[in-house]
Amino acid sequence: MKKSLSLSLLFLTLHATAFYEDPHQEFDMTHNMTNDVKIVFRQVKDANAACNKESRKRGYGGFGYAVDACSFWNRKAIGADECVVVTAKKVNFHTLGHEIRHCIQGSFHQ
Repeated sequence: MKKSLSLSLLFLTLHATAFYEDPHQEFDMTHNMTNDVKIVFRQVKDANAACNKESRKRGYGGFGYAVDACSFWNRKAIGADECVVVTAKKVNFHTLGHEIRHCIQGSFHQ
C-alpha cells in the first residue's frame, strides 16, 4: 500500500514538473510562423473541459492531462489565419502569453 502510494505521488510530482515553464524566460521571436494573425478569445466557465471538447472536435483526441487554456488554428484560404484561444473567465499573464505564443509560433514545446 505504501509503495503504491509512493509511486503515485512520484508520478504526480514528475508529471507536474514536466510542464513547468519559467514565465520570465526569454525566447527568440524570429522563429515565428506568422506575424499576421487574428486572435479570437473565448472565455469559458471550465477551460479544461472546453479545451478537451475542442481538441476532440478537431480530431486530436483531447489532451490527456489537465490544461488551464488552449489555442487552435483556423486556417483561412483567403485572408489572415485565425487563432482561437480558450481560457477561463479569469486568467493570468503567463497562461495568456503562453497561448498567444502558440498563435505566432505554433507548437514550440520541446
